[in-house]
Amino acid sequence: MSLNLGGGSTTSNFNALQLGNAQAMLSQSLMRLSSGNRINKPSDDPGGLAVSMKLKHAITVTSATKNNVDNALSFTDTQDGALESIAEILDRMSTIRTSYGSGTATSSDKDSYASEFKELQKSLNSFRSETFNSLSLFTTGTNSKDVYISTKGDSGSSISISSLNIDEALSINAQINLGEAATTTAAVTISDVSIENITSVISNVASLRATSGATSSRLQFSSDFLATSKTNLQAANSRIMDVDVADEVTNYAKYNVQVYAASAALAQSNLNMGIVLDLLNFGRK
Repeated sequence: MSLNLGGGSTTSNFNALQLGNAQAMLSQSLMRLSSGNRINKPSDDPGGLAVSMKLKHAITVTSATKNNVDNALSFTDTQDGALESIAEILDRMSTIRTSYGSGTATSSDKDSYASEFKELQKSLNSFRSETFNSLSLFTTGTNSKDVYISTKGDSGSSISISSLNIDEALSINAQINLGEAATTTAAVTISDVSIENITSVISNVASLRATSGATSSRLQFSSDFLATSKTNLQAANSRIMDVDVADEVTNYAKYNVQVYAASAALAQSNLNMGIVLDLLNFGRK
């Protein structure tokens, strides 16, 4: 008795190959669904992985740059808040000086006004030492720092933030400065200044606030741009790395059916081979 087993062996090998392929695709589909990533190992998409790595780096740099810009923005916001308080103090000084010069003010009234004026001077003087994260908000000279707003770092664009010269702004002339502490020999008394003097100082402070506000505006625009850029980069990376759940669920169902079909076919081919072997064994008896 002679039987050709080549056909049955080829069928079993083919079915085994199809089962292996289906199981590999099913495993990959499960990995994608469980991780949420379309690319879980370099072999899944080498080119896509390379682009994703570059995008992740760009996202990291953009995020760090935005943090620096936001910190600078906090500096200018704090600076503006201090200037606003200084302006309010100067407004109160104007009110006091007006009342002090009133013809109906008694000596006792004038003493009270002068006393309050001194206290307000102390308040103005205290702003000289105000800081933000150890950086002086105000200074007697020029003190600026560059904040880079480009992801190119120190080779890109920058915005300069500076400690504003509050002493110059509070000076009426070379001899009179409203920021001089009332406890010093150079302290200015209420009788040394006029309403016009205080108005001039308020104008100086307003100019400083405009300078700070302009810097703050530039920083805000830069921060908004960096936030948008970061969002776009994240979206681009997501399109490469994130799995399409709906599509992958469909793939999973397809590969699952293929695994069952290939398993059944392999089992059937093995069963057929078993029948042939039984016949051979029966023929030998």
